[in-house]
Amino acid sequence: MERGYLHSVVWIVLVALLLLLALNWLPALKVGDWQMRRVDLLGDLRGDSAGVDGEVLEVLADDMDSQATGRVVVDSCRAGMTCIDDMADDEDRGMNALYRALESIDTLGRPVRIAVLGDSYIEGDILTANLRQLLQERYGGCGVGFVPMTSDSPGFRRSVKQKFNKAWTAHNANDHSGYDSRWANLTGHYYFGKSGATMSLQGVSTYLSRLDTCSQSTFYCMGHGTGRVTAIVNGSQSQSFELNPMGHIQGVTVTAAMGSIEWRVDRNDGLTFLGVSMDGDRGVQVDNYALRAASGHHLKNVSEQMFADFDRIRHYDLVIVMYGLNVAGRQTSDFTTYRERMVTAIDHMKRNMPGTGFLVVSVGDREEKRGGSFRTMRGVISMVNAQQRIAYDSRVAFWNLYTAMGGEGSIVRLVNQHLANLDYTHINFGGGARLAQLLYDAITWGHEQYHQQVEKGGQP
Repeated sequence: MERGYLHSVVWIVLVALLLLLALNWLPALKVGDWQMRRVDLLGDLRGDSAGVDGEVLEVLADDMDSQATGRVVVDSCRAGMTCIDDMADDEDRGMNALYRALESIDTLGRPVRIAVLGDSYIEGDILTANLRQLLQERYGGCGVGFVPMTSDSPGFRRSVKQKFNKAWTAHNANDHSGYDSRWANLTGHYYFGKSGATMSLQGVSTYLSRLDTCSQSTFYCMGHGTGRVTAIVNGSQSQSFELNPMGHIQGVTVTAAMGSIEWRVDRNDGLTFLGVSMDGDRGVQVDNYALRAASGHHLKNVSEQMFADFDRIRHYDLVIVMYGLNVAGRQTSDFTTYRERMVTAIDHMKRNMPGTGFLVVSVGDREEKRGGSFRTMRGVISMVNAQQRIAYDSRVAFWNLYTAMGGEGSIVRLVNQHLANLDYTHINFGGGARLAQLLYDAITWGHEQYHQQVEKGGQP
């Protein structure tokens, strides 16, 4: 009996082993831009013969110069800094749009605004919260900026205390059904709210500076219907607004020294809601537009009117585009289709957001275990090269996050310092602060070079 039992166990183990070995020869399953990891049972035994080994980041500037109808400007960097490459052929489309706004920040009559569009890498205001703080401490400004009506993970975002009731219905570009891109904001989100729907924001003082109070809050809606909302400031002062956007985005604003704001939908006859902001009336504002699992392709489906309306009512001096980690996998190295779609998406935004500059930020380091050690995942370097080409083809600016954070092994070092997650892909809040400093240094260094040219009376 015992011999028969042992015999069966041996056969089960052998069959399972053969099945696992057979899976090594099966191609990876790919659905759209998502790719399932292949089984690689012998990966640690093969060493480093496959993947990105030997592959280096392409230096595309010379090749670009030979083809360019525009320009490729790389700021002269100080030692240890990764600077921004500005490939715009129009001074309004690269970094100069932001730098020019910063030069006139005291007379602009509104905040200098930056929108950061990205995936789960910046979800919860990771990285962007610290970038906001650094810029506001240097140039002025306050408040958390634009916040969606609801959140999939309430409490995860530390830069604002948000509450909402159950009278909201949320949609985003990841929905399998019921999603209508006509109503999607820059994140791909939109909301339906019944009468009685509430959403409140409260500033925080224990996380980062300049978030505890602000001077204005705006409620954004759109559609062909009408409605009424009431703003309750600091739990006591109330002000009501009639809504009639007539097919466009309407923003209604309450102004006061506020530490908290609650917006209540009193009546809704066919309106769609987009979000609420907490801002200062001067300085710098950084808005986080994160959509988990996004590749960035959804941007080409956001309506022209949505971009144009946002440009009219909440003009951005710079849009930072941060996608790619959900596409750069272990097996993929050809990102031609991805590159073409992202160029289409950026061109779509440029057409409808005149005077806005664009900055493509590459993916950061993402590692897998090969040859018994962690190495940069196959596809990451190819994605960085593709994103540099996206910026060039779109004639916008580019910043290499992979290089800035230290290249291969950098995410492992962040994990070891408890600044990144054990998926060896995503940074945490501490890692966000580290990388935000690098981006801040690149932006402010570029502005300093711009300012020096202006002071000399030259053309930046």
